[in-house]
Amino acid sequence: MTHQELMPFGGIVEQLRQFCDQRRTGTAFIVSDDNRMAQVHMDSGNIVMLLCRGRRGADALAAMRTMLRASVRFDDSYVARKDNPKAAGVSLADLLDDPAPLRPRVPLRAGPQPTRPRPPPAVFASADLLRLERMLAGHIGPMATIVCAEHASEASDLRALVLALAADIPDKKQAADFRLEAGRALGLGAV
Repeated sequence: MTHQELMPFGGIVEQLRQFCDQRRTGTAFIVSDDNRMAQVHMDSGNIVMLLCRGRRGADALAAMRTMLRASVRFDDSYVARKDNPKAAGVSLADLLDDPAPLRPRVPLRAGPQPTRPRPPPAVFASADLLRLERMLAGHIGPMATIVCAEHASEASDLRALVLALAADIPDKKQAADFRLEAGRALGLGAV
């Protein structure tokens, strides 16, 4: 396992390039200073999947680029399944070489932006959160604690929380299994 302290996001990209050069297999877990998480799944130095805030591939990369400072932890024991080497048909290794600046996106038009009212986050029973965290850990490993806390702070109800957590599971079958298992465990039925 490799772990580093907070560094500018450009340093994270350089660290990922080093993992590629070293032909590493496993998952790089990236956590920003504002507790956003990304996962970079690698197989023999090739990036096979990129996840960030429930997004995959190019969309995940766009979400990652808004991180200003982050830390990275590489876990050799957490390996993504190899049945989807291009992750939605996008070569993720090419995307990391994108010369676009690594900075937050700025709205195109000035002035106040219209906002939709967002329901306030729900308050969940700690037993429910612990149960979800344990189930999620079986699919994404030790980062389940961070992922669960992040989504719980934004979800409006248990069903929304289960769906958000399932979106962070790279394998679609495992995500469906998680939704079913979590729905039953929490008395939600099919989610």
